[in-house]
Amino acid sequence: MSTTLKSGDATRFSTLKRVADRSLSWPFKVWGFGEGIALRGLWAAHKVTNRPEYRDFVGAILRSYVVRGVARGNEEHIAPGTELLLLYEESREPELLEAAKKLAALNATFPLNALGARMHRPDLSGWRKQIWVDCMDVDAPFLVRLGRITNNESYLKQGLNEILGYARALQVECGTETEGLFWHGYEEDCGTNGQLWARGNGWALMGLVETLKSLPESNAERQELLERLHRLSHALKKYQDHSGLWHTVVTEPDSYLESTLAVMTAFALREAFAAGLLDSKVYGEMERTARAAAIQCIAEDGALNLVSDATPIGELKMYATRPFGIFPWGQGPLMLMLAQDTL
Repeated sequence: MSTTLKSGDATRFSTLKRVADRSLSWPFKVWGFGEGIALRGLWAAHKVTNRPEYRDFVGAILRSYVVRGVARGNEEHIAPGTELLLLYEESREPELLEAAKKLAALNATFPLNALGARMHRPDLSGWRKQIWVDCMDVDAPFLVRLGRITNNESYLKQGLNEILGYARALQVECGTETEGLFWHGYEEDCGTNGQLWARGNGWALMGLVETLKSLPESNAERQELLERLHRLSHALKKYQDHSGLWHTVVTEPDSYLESTLAVMTAFALREAFAAGLLDSKVYGEMERTARAAAIQCIAEDGALNLVSDATPIGELKMYATRPFGIFPWGQGPLMLMLAQDTL
């Protein structure tokens, strides 16, 4: 395949393989907010490069998960539901679809807060009534995809209600300087908490785009989600640094520049343009500069640089002092972005 590519395309193809090869070294031992998207990125790399080692790696991990048993505890709210469905759509193994249904059933057991968002860890003191923006890329896109695959409207409603609850709780409303951005967290008794975290806004952007892509235009709630997507995109355009990156706390220029939001934005915006959700004439320059900046952050060994460590909710200092490293929440979106460039 690579021998027929133009030189620029061949370079991007080679870069994608380098990034995918580097991503295989992550120790996939437990589910977290990065593991699922890293598997999704490796699956995209497989689809573009036709390299069997990426397909086999993803398949081995997901099939092992299914054999061990799915949805046995609340910590599996971040298990790779979308990724199970991607593998199912190619292999048609019924066990994969049944596992996805079990994850959806687990999701439905979590209590709802007053705005309709799922509180995933009612078993843990301190997190009992807490939600996190990261979940916007995990839950609704998976549930809506499951609804489409099974032709079951209840899954679609489950996912749609959840992402609406998250957006209503976390997005800064109109009339303020930071309107459209998303807070990191929300606690039912206290309201929003944390900071206007860059990677969190990337999770929100991808979740909105992936959910909207699967919703029929006749859906009654589609317009609200679309308006929220436009408000977030407008805010990100406003706060993008001249380098193409964003500060790790989007509105704080004294916090360091970080790369994951640029990668997530480049990927999600191009998907939104293709689906007719956003106008490339309005947001095309933001997408191009984010993509170019992200590519500049790729090291020779395929690692994405300027990726901050896992970031708990806290004060500004918490976000501004997280160390950089090589993490799946950087590698996964990067592979998705590079796969777009090679199609």
